[in-house]
Amino acid sequence: VFIMDTHSLEPEIQAFEKLLGCKVCLHIYSDVFFRGNTPLTDRKRHSHRQTHPEKCGREIKSYCVRHCMQDLNRRMSAHPEQDVFAVHCRNGCFELVSPVYRGGRRVLTVFIGLLDLKQREKIRLAARILPVFASGLEAKARELSRLEMRPQNTVADRIENFIERHYASDISTSDAARELCVSVSRLCHILKEAGKGSFSKMLTAKRIHHAKQLLAFADPDLRLFEVAELCGFREYEHFSRTFKRETGKSPAEWRAGHGG
Repeated sequence: VFIMDTHSLEPEIQAFEKLLGCKVCLHIYSDVFFRGNTPLTDRKRHSHRQTHPEKCGREIKSYCVRHCMQDLNRRMSAHPEQDVFAVHCRNGCFELVSPVYRGGRRVLTVFIGLLDLKQREKIRLAARILPVFASGLEAKARELSRLEMRPQNTVADRIENFIERHYASDISTSDAARELCVSVSRLCHILKEAGKGSFSKMLTAKRIHHAKQLLAFADPDLRLFEVAELCGFREYEHFSRTFKRETGKSPAEWRAGHGG
């Protein structure tokens, strides 16, 4: 009897790796890839240096950050319509890359490698199926995240759900009230009655929660200001002050104590 694993993305990733004879590396920018505080994937695959220790692990880190993150991010930003990119570094490592977008925001980047440039047909077929695999991986992560969500019955629940869906955007109490078709004063009263605190405190708590997860489990080469932007903070200084106020540690200190 074949039983699907409903608690991890690893079976699908490992099956994909076995079929193609490659390794999958993930750059994650969304909380749906976590179950509580636990990532849905092996955390080693969040870093090239750990996924490919025999190659990437021996390269100078600053070169990898510039080549596999900064330069590639610029290429993806310049061509949002493109679903597969090729990355070829100075060590002869070749990868195919597929970004996944949700609501106009990149939530995942899937890398497969290290591929042999001589196997042109294999690369062509891999490029054809990679976007489907990447999109399906994000869809299953979203499905697994919903498994633990309780029904959104009350207005307070709906407010929490609104924050969960939009915490990375520039939202306000007025935006939430408009979405739920209530007045701002009514919304504030509902939260107070439910013991939730203010909307701004709930929003900050949600953003810090996601920031802690990204700092602990996402690609360690993800820069701190990028973590801030992914969690809805438009200025790094504001993020840093708020993070330390809420956790007692700076973002860098939190990453050092909790990261891989």
